[in-house]
Order: sequence, then C-alpha cells, then structure tokens
Amino acid sequence: MAPQHDNPAARLRDVLLAVHARFPGQRDQEAVLAWSAFAQTLEVGENTAAGVHAIASVIQLPSQIIAAVRALGEEQDEEEHLLHGLDLLESAMAGVAARKPLYQVFYEIVPGGHVPQSAAAHGLLSVSRALHRANPVQFLSEEDLTRLENLITEMMSEVGATALPPQVRILLLSHLHLMLQAVHVARVTGRDDIEATFDALYGSIIRRPEHVEAIHQAGFADKFRDWINSFNGIISISTGAVGLGQQVVRMLG
Repeated sequence: MAPQHDNPAARLRDVLLAVHARFPGQRDQEAVLAWSAFAQTLEVGENTAAGVHAIASVIQLPSQIIAAVRALGEEQDEEEHLLHGLDLLESAMAGVAARKPLYQVFYEIVPGGHVPQSAAAHGLLSVSRALHRANPVQFLSEEDLTRLENLITEMMSEVGATALPPQVRILLLSHLHLMLQAVHVARVTGRDDIEATFDALYGSIIRRPEHVEAIHQAGFADKFRDWINSFNGIISISTGAVGLGQQVVRMLG
C-alpha cells in the first residue's frame, strides 16, 4: 500500500515497514542480507540495473529528508526535533549499501530490530506530516501508477511501429524507458521523478524542432498529442501542475 503523503519521509517509512513486515523476526532478519531483503520487498532484481537504482534511491532518502527539513526554515528547536534520529537512519542505510545482514541494519535503527515501534518510525511520521503541511502532495494511487505504466508501454509499441526517423525513435524510446523506470520505483522516488522524466521527454522535443516536423511527417502528431494530454491528466491530479506538457501540445498543433 502506497503512503498517503508523497515526500521522502513518508516513502522511507513505508519501505522500512514493508521490509519489516516481510522479515518480522530476528531469525528471518539474520538469515538475509539487507540488500536482498530490500530488493525482494521492492520486487526488483538485486543485481540488475533497475534493482541497484531502486535500492540506491532508498539509501539516499535520509539525506533527502534532511535537506527537505532544513528547507522548511523552522525555528532551531523544531528543526532539531524533526532531524532527531536521522543520523541513525543514515547509518542504517549505509549498512544496506554495505550488504550487512538485515538484522544488523534494523538494530542500527532500534535495539531488537522491531522497526514499527521504533522512535525512528514515529519520527518519520512526524516529519512526513510537517513536510506535507508545507507542500501538500498526495501519492499517486496504485490505480494511477498502473494507468501510467500502461500508457508508457502502449506508447513504446506505437513508437516502434511508426515510420519515424531512427534518431527520433531512439530519443522517444530512451525517454519512455526512463519514465517507465520512474513509475516502477515510485514507491521510493515518488511523483517528482515521474514528473521529471515526463518534463525531460517533452523538453527533448521542444529543443529539436526538426523532430517535431518528423513526427508530423510520420502522421504521429495527433496520437502523440493525445498521449501527452492523457499522461499529463493523471500526474496533474492533486497538484498545481495543470500546464505540464502544454508546450508540446502547442508545438504539435
């Protein structure tokens, strides 16, 4: 189940609780490396490029939380309260990178390794609420993520079947692949990465007017424009980003 709020604290808490739910006992945790446990929970291959990307993204979450809290501009006492315990989480995530046993990683967070009842888990919930108050972004639902995945894979098929110049086809497929990867690891990287890859796609088209002309010549403009609108409609829900993609829409007529 995806976290309700989309910020790094909510996402780290969600992943930690999910890993603990999968490996709840000390014996379970001692028998598996943290890297493997996170890969299994995130449903990625631990030695694949996608798996390394997903787990590395988890490892980076504590530093992202610290940066986000400091950006709030809270009074010193409140900032220190929100940042309390994040050094333990940074150390724990370093243990994941070092491929330590899961129990050792969880023990860094709380003696006994029972993460759900730890001060760190409760602290992440408080930080998530503070970040949400400052920037109230809702996580994309599982249904929305499935719709985005389907849109991307359908567009990949369309691009592959359309008589586009090779350089245009390669450009579009490269960006679509990154978008698909962002959707697959949204539990860790959130809405921001999906929006960033979408921005990169239409930015790559805007920078190359000759590609727009090639899309028109291939009779692909209407289909691509409709796809941009459909994708944008999903990721713009609960955000102020209603204008995403409009530059491409205008360029494509």
